[in-house]
Amino acid sequence: MTAGNKLLRFGVVGAGRMGSIHIENLLSIRYAEVTAVCTVIDREKQWVKETVPGAQIYDSFDKFIEDPSIDAVIICSPSYFHEEQFLKCLQKNKHIFCEKPLSPDAKVSWDLYRESLKHPNLKVACGFSRRFVEPYQHARKAIAEGKIGDVIAVQCQTTDQYNPSPEFANYIKTSGGIFVDCNIHDVDVALYLIGEDVTPNTVYATGTSRVYPQFAEWGDVDNSHGIITFKEGIVVNIHGSRDNPHGHHTWTEIFGTKGRILVNKDPRGVAVDYIDSTGTRMVPASSQMELWADSYKVEISTFRDWILFGKEDHGFNLKDAAKSVTLGHLLQESVRSGKLIPVPAEQ
Repeated sequence: MTAGNKLLRFGVVGAGRMGSIHIENLLSIRYAEVTAVCTVIDREKQWVKETVPGAQIYDSFDKFIEDPSIDAVIICSPSYFHEEQFLKCLQKNKHIFCEKPLSPDAKVSWDLYRESLKHPNLKVACGFSRRFVEPYQHARKAIAEGKIGDVIAVQCQTTDQYNPSPEFANYIKTSGGIFVDCNIHDVDVALYLIGEDVTPNTVYATGTSRVYPQFAEWGDVDNSHGIITFKEGIVVNIHGSRDNPHGHHTWTEIFGTKGRILVNKDPRGVAVDYIDSTGTRMVPASSQMELWADSYKVEISTFRDWILFGKEDHGFNLKDAAKSVTLGHLLQESVRSGKLIPVPAEQ
């Protein structure tokens, strides 16, 4: 941070899909500046030159992390780089915002969480954007205030629009599976809603690969169904799909002893209806990027406020981030084995 005023200087690793979103959001909020970007991809370098002409561009992370202008690092690199970059940021005394997952490996995720605890002077967060969607924040507050009594169950759905491209199939082949890549968001938002003190007990998952039959060859499914039980008596049900014909749709329902809460049951990201001689047609969001666009800005603004102004009720939870990776992997393992799997103690 610069002396004499409140300005947080960011370095961003990766300027692809998520990196570019964070950079654009940083350029539109107060008390934030992008001073450095690290990428090896030529088209990303060109975009950064045009978008943030004052930022230093690095193709070496080791040189990037030595830049004294950087106060906080946003890690948007491929997930297999996260561990090394995360640890080097801690060593160089940089605040960290890491895109999900902390690591594709569950044990490494827990190791990173524990390593972060050794640096209490640093703010360290993992990006799960649904925590920064206003209806989910309202739901969490209502649950904490006991407005629906004790939570009995949570039902979550994330369905992505059908994508027939070869690029999508290649991505899925190395994604780690639907529960690790996609439904991990549902796992995290369930933990956010029911509280960090709950203890997962068992997982079971199944699914089908009827639209993308090749997914089965990779130990994956195009439609997933998972159940997580908790020692406190709560059950979380998760459904995911890669082949939703009408667009992206994410919703959550929380059942309590005195009522229930529905979040985002309407699949529209924008309230648009077409009316003509054939009737009325509702237009859904085409992707999660469209549906959650505002949440990415709120998320990074909240991270800034946590560092600059000491905002405590921020919603980030690195322990939940590690827990979500573990549960995602166990659900994926259950899909492949067909077995009920006990959840081990924290790794």
